[in-house]
Amino acid sequence: MGPCGFSQGEGGGRGGRSTLLSPAERVFAEVRRWVEGRRYERIEAKKAAVEGVLRRLEAEEKVSSLVGGAISVKL
Repeated sequence: MGPCGFSQGEGGGRGGRSTLLSPAERVFAEVRRWVEGRRYERIEAKKAAVEGVLRRLEAEEKVSSLVGGAISVKL
């Protein structure tokens, strides 16, 4: 069992994608991975960081792999 009482592969393991997450949740999880845990002086700086991650994911064509199909991120 992993943390929170989940067996590995059911959302308790780190590093792997959970099959329990919706496509949008997988994108948000990836954004949080890069943005959370850092200190931002202003909300605008955090917003810019989130937008930067989304742009990078789109440029690297990772959004499609996270959601399991082709979509476009509009910022």
